[in-house]
Amino acid sequence: MEVVKGKQDSRERLVAVAAELFGERGYHQTGTEEIVRRSGVTRGSLYHHFEDKAALFEEVFDRADQKVSSRVRAAAKAAVERGEDPWSVFLAGWDAVLDSAIDEPLQRIRVVDAPAVLGWQRWQERNARYTIANIEAGLVRLLEHGMLAPQPVAPLAVLLMGLSNQAVAAIAGAENPLQARHDIGAAVRRLVEGLR
Repeated sequence: MEVVKGKQDSRERLVAVAAELFGERGYHQTGTEEIVRRSGVTRGSLYHHFEDKAALFEEVFDRADQKVSSRVRAAAKAAVERGEDPWSVFLAGWDAVLDSAIDEPLQRIRVVDAPAVLGWQRWQERNARYTIANIEAGLVRLLEHGMLAPQPVAPLAVLLMGLSNQAVAAIAGAENPLQARHDIGAAVRRLVEGLR
């Protein structure tokens, strides 16, 4: 049992250190030597857990996406607990996504490096696992409460995921991310309000 725990601990250390370095410097400016050294594990341990640096990055990316997804769910849950209507709950989720764009290390991993490292198709597939699920859940809730015209949820969720990705990328890449968050957030609200 201790051996399994030790292996799991080394994997977690690798992922934590890689996330810090990828978020700080970017994928291409981070070497596996430094990841291994800072993690306190051997190079063999790195390649035992991950096929290569790109596979390690994919794990880091997945966890970054999970973090954003958790923030979205927490914002929606808080809005529900405050007694807000389903439309306000839906918008609270959008605000959480856009707020995540201000988290520079998180966005360096999710928006800047991920499409290049994973490739466009793989990035879209990985990103969709959490993003689409959250958007679809919000849309279904709006449909159930009669706040959205009856329509297929899946195609609308795909379009809204594209809106989300572009909005986050624009905020993360802006010269003044806080101002961009404000301006893009207002534009997203106007667009999303048009769905009512």
